[in-house]
Amino acid sequence: MEKVNILLIGIGGYGSNYIKELTERNVPQARIAGICEVMPEAWTRFPVIEERGIPLFRTPEEFYRNCHADLAVISTPIHLHFQQIITCLRQGSHVLAEKPVCTTLEEAEALLAAEAETGRFVSVGYQLNYSRDVLAMKRDILDGRFGRPVMMKALHAMSRGEKYYERNNWAGKIQVNGCMVNDSPFNNACAHQFQNMTFLLGDAMNQAARLKQVEAELYRANAQVENFDTAAVKAVTGSGVPIYYYTSHDLKEKKLGPVSEYRFEHGTVYYGKDYGDGPVMEYVAELEDGSRKDYGQIPKGERLQKLYDAIDCVREGGHPVCSVGCAMPHLEAVSALAQMPVWQIGEEELEHVEEDGDRYCRIRNLEKIFTACYEQQLMPSQAGARWSDEQRRRPWSVEEC
Repeated sequence: MEKVNILLIGIGGYGSNYIKELTERNVPQARIAGICEVMPEAWTRFPVIEERGIPLFRTPEEFYRNCHADLAVISTPIHLHFQQIITCLRQGSHVLAEKPVCTTLEEAEALLAAEAETGRFVSVGYQLNYSRDVLAMKRDILDGRFGRPVMMKALHAMSRGEKYYERNNWAGKIQVNGCMVNDSPFNNACAHQFQNMTFLLGDAMNQAARLKQVEAELYRANAQVENFDTAAVKAVTGSGVPIYYYTSHDLKEKKLGPVSEYRFEHGTVYYGKDYGDGPVMEYVAELEDGSRKDYGQIPKGERLQKLYDAIDCVREGGHPVCSVGCAMPHLEAVSALAQMPVWQIGEEELEHVEEDGDRYCRIRNLEKIFTACYEQQLMPSQAGARWSDEQRRRPWSVEEC
């Protein structure tokens, strides 16, 4: 195949990264065959569309009436992914879809069936799965270099104000127009660290570890948000490995983390550990024999390596590493959280501030509480959070994910 014809579906949000990559960099193995976008203002942001005569469409169905794409890249709102992926597969296109790939486990099973039926792949845009340092670490895990996995944990939170939730009609929502969304920091902006832990625990390079139990404490600080905006989650894989994750959009700092700690029988892998000169934002393995492996020495690949991997697989055959199956454990956790109560935090424990033309809702002492939770594998109710009543807000659990 001389060139891979690519259909970009959605360029107004994260999808802008793909049009910039394909038009501002030299990507000789690919060309944009068309763009689907319902927001006209998104078109005007990219003069290159008119300069190169790239055809514009409002829906994938309109594109496929007279055009063909070898690869469709989907960066639309969460609740649109499933039907758009099905449409593209049935029209003969491989698909790279941004996370989350869909909204229910039933839809994920249907996508697997559609892949088998059409002979086309669906890859999912959890970018850590494509990073070459992460893949090297997973190979070492599978090769038994660290021994049996014992426990994994991560903390990643990012402050988000009213503009974040007002940018569209689905941010922070549970449903939109009768369609499930379950938007939250856990399912969207800060989804990567949790999903990556399940990926690293998978039994093969293209697999992630399924879950058998999820327990959590879910909180809402911003009363304008329908779903939770702060979460402490403990999941247990089918092989019994506990995974702890803490995330929020309601902290004072712009971000907290990411930090990670992956404990194994013969060593521990850290991300964000401070060795005396500030946090090292790379994965570093410390083994019980005193040796160390710095995965930061491994080139990570392209910023959008997931796009280049998808292009290569279309040209040469194969399936990108992050499959629908790799996305399903995260979807299992999202589905479990959707069955749990969300507790509204009282105003006495919140601060409302205006900065840089935006308005933020913040939980008092969240950084201190989350740091204690992360260090000791606790829930906020167990770590003395004043905004959490241990009797009323005990961790809720869903068995048999």
